[in-house]
Amino acid sequence: MMQLDTQFFDYEGPEEPELMIPEGWEDRAPAGWEWETLWEAVETGDHIYTDERVREAISLNIDPRVILDDGLFPGFNLQADRFSAQVIFIPEMLISARAMKAGLALIRPLLAAQAEKPVGTFVIGTVLGDMHDIGQSIVTIMLENAGFNVINLGTDVHPDRFIETAQKESADLVGFSALLSTTVYYQKVTIEEFLNAGHRDKVKILVGGAPTTQDWADECGADGWGKDAVDAVKLALKLVETPRAAWN
Repeated sequence: MMQLDTQFFDYEGPEEPELMIPEGWEDRAPAGWEWETLWEAVETGDHIYTDERVREAISLNIDPRVILDDGLFPGFNLQADRFSAQVIFIPEMLISARAMKAGLALIRPLLAAQAEKPVGTFVIGTVLGDMHDIGQSIVTIMLENAGFNVINLGTDVHPDRFIETAQKESADLVGFSALLSTTVYYQKVTIEEFLNAGHRDKVKILVGGAPTTQDWADECGADGWGKDAVDAVKLALKLVETPRAAWN
């Protein structure tokens, strides 16, 4: 009788991330208020309830930063951790992102009114010849959640447009996405164009996408590589603190 390798059947898959509940959230909320239903709504992608609950929080004069940190982030960060651990994949992440965007749309003007300064300005887009935007759309949402001012140029972006936008916006970081192995070369071309234009030392450049690796990032002259959206945001937060030449 054939002997089976029981170790194969012991494999339980990726470890399930846990919801990180903001410490002391009760002290920052009105008496009787709860955030649990909003955490679940963002986690499961219920954008209708997210909109309703955030409007209710605003009507009670809960600080918009508290709404963001205590109300919206926990459910979304849980899904981001699951995405990074490959417990969930792009469709589930996009559904959660839609709910997060519904809440952000309501509180972003309130945060701006409080004159909260963005962490930095990030120009992002998919390189020339590539029409895919799912991955960079997720990165955009997560960068905005992290406090960046994000200018998303969309798909099929010419190197000149990346450069012109970065200069116009005095960008701190620029990100190039590519999904196709036939277009990933334009990440290198675009970096070279930044160098030729005399602007390479003014921005930190990240690359990402299915065909990319850390070795490719090193080869093409990028400052970093994000293996997924979560990693890209962590790297962006690190790079935005590093010295750069000033835009004229």
